[in-house]
Amino acid sequence: MKNIRYPRLFPVFLIVLIALTMLGGCSGGNRDVPAAKEIKFGILPLIHALPIFAAQEQGYFTAAGLKVELISFNSAMEKDVAMSARQLAGYFGDIMTPMVLRSNDVPVKMVATVFNTTASRRMFALLAAPNRPTASLSQLAKEGIAIGSNTIVEYLAVKMLEKQGISPQQTRFIEAKNIPIRLQMLMESQVPAAALPEPLVTFAERKGARVLVDDAGMGISDTVLVFTDDFLKQHPEQVRAFLKAVGKGADYLNNHPEEARLIANKHCRIPEALAKTLTLPSYPALSLPNRSQLADIYGWLRKKGIITREMAITEMVADGFLP
Repeated sequence: MKNIRYPRLFPVFLIVLIALTMLGGCSGGNRDVPAAKEIKFGILPLIHALPIFAAQEQGYFTAAGLKVELISFNSAMEKDVAMSARQLAGYFGDIMTPMVLRSNDVPVKMVATVFNTTASRRMFALLAAPNRPTASLSQLAKEGIAIGSNTIVEYLAVKMLEKQGISPQQTRFIEAKNIPIRLQMLMESQVPAAALPEPLVTFAERKGARVLVDDAGMGISDTVLVFTDDFLKQHPEQVRAFLKAVGKGADYLNNHPEEARLIANKHCRIPEALAKTLTLPSYPALSLPNRSQLADIYGWLRKKGIITREMAITEMVADGFLP
């Protein structure tokens, strides 16, 4: 069965929405580092972003002399629009979007990887609907898997399928960019299968969906911290202090699992059924994005025509800011 083709919307989307304005605000004090404007940092309510929330909750930003406002967005698209409109100094997100933004003349660079999958911990999975208890992955791929096209979710879905010997040409992808709606479609068996992130994978599994394949051990699901070129040039010490505070947030989560669950429940929209039982991951030390992973995603974006020009790693990643 042929793969459904989707229009290359992302660059057009950025051009149309580049002038939109988003949120603002202020907070905090400054004493340990040179004065800088407030760091408006975009964030999504995901457990992979928990070290950033922990840094705020535990006062690590303030202790470092930083004025940080975390601006939470309901979707990656909203966050990307705000970044494109120059309303943020930086943001948390997937490894793909900074490349696409950069290729569309939005001057941003990745400075650190904050989370990735391990051999024992998944971040994304493909799941069968509750009414398909015995259907194989290859069968469901032909019938349809709900994803967000031209996003990191599509990339991950393709990689998970290829690991099982199933090519994109053998797969029918169903458009469903909104994650809550995608979850609902899966649980109501409106789609045969869907790609979801944690903790929705665990939630769906407990409600009758079946995990077909996940990304555990594949090392392809980096989430990163991104800043604008201007902020990196004008306030390098603030960026270093920010990363150091996030690293302390990760250490706190690893050493205080019960408190970590409370922070997750407060900021990450954990389903009520998982609020008391969800096992949170261990959070690694911050590191630079993996070059081979960057190259693979960049090649995929080029092949799809989402990025149309040559880009060097130095355009995507800023070294020298890790504590």
